[in-house]
Amino acid sequence: MLGFNFFSKKQWEVSSIPDLTGRVAIVTGGNTGLGYITVRELARKGARVYMLSRTETRALAAIAKIRKELDSELKPELEYINFDLLSLKSAKEAAEEFMRREKRLDILVNNAGIMATPYELGPDGIEIQACNGTGHFSLTVSLLPLLKETAAMPDSHVRIVNVTSAGYLFAHMEKPDFTSLESLNQKAWSTWGRYGLSKLTNILFTNELQKRFAESGITNIYCLSVHPGAVNTELTRGPLQSWPFLAPLWSLAKMFTMTSEQGALTQLYAATSPEIEEKDLKAALLFPIAQTKSKSSLAKDKDGKLGGDFWTLCEALIRQKA
Repeated sequence: MLGFNFFSKKQWEVSSIPDLTGRVAIVTGGNTGLGYITVRELARKGARVYMLSRTETRALAAIAKIRKELDSELKPELEYINFDLLSLKSAKEAAEEFMRREKRLDILVNNAGIMATPYELGPDGIEIQACNGTGHFSLTVSLLPLLKETAAMPDSHVRIVNVTSAGYLFAHMEKPDFTSLESLNQKAWSTWGRYGLSKLTNILFTNELQKRFAESGITNIYCLSVHPGAVNTELTRGPLQSWPFLAPLWSLAKMFTMTSEQGALTQLYAATSPEIEEKDLKAALLFPIAQTKSKSSLAKDKDGKLGGDFWTLCEALIRQKA
């Protein structure tokens, strides 16, 4: 993840996560990196956690590893559902499978992502980095009925956390247009431009979700966008595919990045901390560690046009392809 490696004076820690017994969570891309830590720490506090990822063998191996890590503390409740970020149908089917298994959903962490890869269209004809936004839209919207039902239950604390990046600022070097598949697939000035546009859609989606909840009278679902910071994760595969000659420099750059444990803190804060409700952080953008950050003019989207266009386009794509 792109961003700044800095820490607040009073750093929030995983020990601050409240008891999550009885709550159910989903984490996408949970078999490695930030997602792995997020799954582990939610499970450590008693939540039943579903790991949604593409490769079953890797997911099951990650679940086994977490079970071993936590074995002395508890018997963690961990489950796997197949989820391919590149496929709108896969995302919708993952949501449907989850709703067959569960009667509530308290925490949804849309963590999976693709960064700075060479230009490529996915199975739905969507540029693969743009799937950072479209794949999670398909999953989340399909889960909305259950999220709303959970919010109506006593003592509910429903959170939707969309992992974005400070790299969304690269979108300011483009002319964002989410009115058609062709404009969504624009090639941009570089792979970073396309990454920035995809991370902008994560924030726009958060804004639009929160607005629609408010318009429907739902006040106790909190939607947040989170930039985890500059973290050493498998996301670096994308840049190294685009520029293989940078590999030697990356070894040096890793010295200045956060660990996955540090990087996961802000999304864990967004997903669990009572402060989110106490401070009424609806549609907030959080930077590490657990700090609110002002949005750029594009991300504020004051007239709602960009967010509305993205929502309408995603709905149309799901009708066509899922």
